[in-house]
Amino acid sequence: MPIRILIAEDNPAVRTTLRRLLESVGTWEVIDAQNGQEAIAKAQELKPNLIILDLVMPVMDGLAAARVLSKLMPDLPLLMHTMHWSPQVELEAQKVGVRKVIPKTDSRGLIAAIQQFLIAEPATPVPTASEAALATVAMPDVAAATAVIDAVQATTSDSAEAAAKQTEVPGEPSAN
Repeated sequence: MPIRILIAEDNPAVRTTLRRLLESVGTWEVIDAQNGQEAIAKAQELKPNLIILDLVMPVMDGLAAARVLSKLMPDLPLLMHTMHWSPQVELEAQKVGVRKVIPKTDSRGLIAAIQQFLIAEPATPVPTASEAALATVAMPDVAAATAVIDAVQATTSDSAEAAAKQTEVPGEPSAN
């Protein structure tokens, strides 16, 4: 069964960009949802291996969705990918089961976090040279995706800024 990643993101441009980024880096099946409520339904139906949640979404935000998902699927890694990163957001997210919060400006950090939570530790403490070579081939290469990440960030910066202005959280400083 392929590794499934569920993206919950209300902005269609960001959702498409994330899908392209993830598909360029690994052989993952990428599923998407427009809000937290839809993410919960799809997670229960499709059993993803990891979920990436936006913080600010209509219908149900990322924190509310994480609270429900962490109760329904406690072993499922939840990552939050948001324009509204702050130490307070990170603390609140961890309280509801999010394992890591990554700013939307850090695509490399997102890929590294996904790899951290999806790639299992080797069964033997010290792999043989041939096993190490196979593991290197099988693992997605973040460095090879650098050009794609930079291109994706360049094409979505205008869309992301517009989305941030539309979804600014009252009382928090603007992401701009």
